[in-house]
Amino acid sequence: MNAGQKDAVVLDLTHAGIPVAKEMARLGYNVRAIDVYDTLDDATISDLQTFFPVLSSKDEFKLKSTETVVAPVHLDPDFKVLRIAREKGKPVVTHHKMVGQLINESERLAGQKVIEITGTKAKTSTASLLADIISRKRTVLLHTSRGLEYWKEGIATVIHKGLSIAPGSILMAIEIMEKERLRPDVIIFETSIGGTGCADIGVITSLELDYRIASGTAWASDAKLQMVENAKADSILLISSNAEKAIASTREKNIDTITFSDEADNVANVNVTITGHEVSIRTPNTTIKTTTTEGFDVSAYSIAIAAASAIAISLGVDEEDISETVRDFKGLTGRMKKSELESRILIDNSNSGMDILSVDKALDYALTSEEGKVVIVLGEEAEQVCEGLPPENVLDLLQRRGKMMDKVILVGTRMRDIKYDNAYYVRSLEEGIDTALINSTAGDIILSCVKCFR
Repeated sequence: MNAGQKDAVVLDLTHAGIPVAKEMARLGYNVRAIDVYDTLDDATISDLQTFFPVLSSKDEFKLKSTETVVAPVHLDPDFKVLRIAREKGKPVVTHHKMVGQLINESERLAGQKVIEITGTKAKTSTASLLADIISRKRTVLLHTSRGLEYWKEGIATVIHKGLSIAPGSILMAIEIMEKERLRPDVIIFETSIGGTGCADIGVITSLELDYRIASGTAWASDAKLQMVENAKADSILLISSNAEKAIASTREKNIDTITFSDEADNVANVNVTITGHEVSIRTPNTTIKTTTTEGFDVSAYSIAIAAASAIAISLGVDEEDISETVRDFKGLTGRMKKSELESRILIDNSNSGMDILSVDKALDYALTSEEGKVVIVLGEEAEQVCEGLPPENVLDLLQRRGKMMDKVILVGTRMRDIKYDNAYYVRSLEEGIDTALINSTAGDIILSCVKCFR
């Protein structure tokens, strides 16, 4: 929006558009909001109408000459308001950029170190491991798909569950922090599909396994470059050395950049190599070595360890704190974590960021680390996760490696279209685990690979 311009239309109240519109109204913007998917109930709409007018997607709409459109990056560009704005040459601002603008304008986070993390892989793991490292000396507020946590001296206290990682949820996290009267030294936000520009340190963990958004008209990796495009002038960016177009973008903007890698032969500012449970973190000036515990596949966390270590080093964290935290790290629930469940071995890889490549890795881990029959629970809870697990990818996996599994339990409505001999079809992760228990005995391996929020 241009300086001084205060008229705006906020689109998509389903994906955290409500806190964006509310904060704009609080700061004196003249806001209209549109329920793009018409999912809000009458009570919610009635409540919102006390703050700003709410229109449905079916209402007649005319864009005022002074209005800027505020829309999420994933919205179909053919939605009528976006089409009107395009035809009239009116500006469109992303939810990401508006959130950053509102935070910087209100100065609600002034005096606190803010870190924002995006990427296609390892966002939650990076953020959680980083919070643990930093909290050895400083207090940390951590907002991820796992919830809102307050970290102190390596211990996490859950403050709130249920927030998404859409950019507007950052405003909700700040509001909860203020209500709890917390004033952490460091705040870490996990953000989907881009960065807001509120951070002192911006992070892109990966741009691999790209996918289409906005009804197939754009690439998610390009949207994630908002971490660079929206960056504050005095901020630092930490980027995977494989994210070449992100690095090229930082050069164009002349932003201080630190690279990290989990590949042994890669030239990066911080490089992590893992052999068994031995972890080596190398920089041009030092090498940090440590040994992790048993009970999870540490190689599945290589990107997270590289990214978190690089960020910690950039903050001047003591090497001993990095070494000890990585040594004591036991993995995250739903991210290649091994445990026991009713005398079976449970390898839990069910999380919101799961993809078919991680299913391959989980199967490798199961086959190499344990003996026994493998029962796989595979699929998606599609109603919870926007970017689901494509059924064609699941079918390809079953065709390639199905003979390595003794029982297959497919989760989610879309998986019912997959015809696979003797497969079980269930609705949820919970039902899938129950079915796996029924179809296994003591010593068997249950491999849980369901894309879902937990």
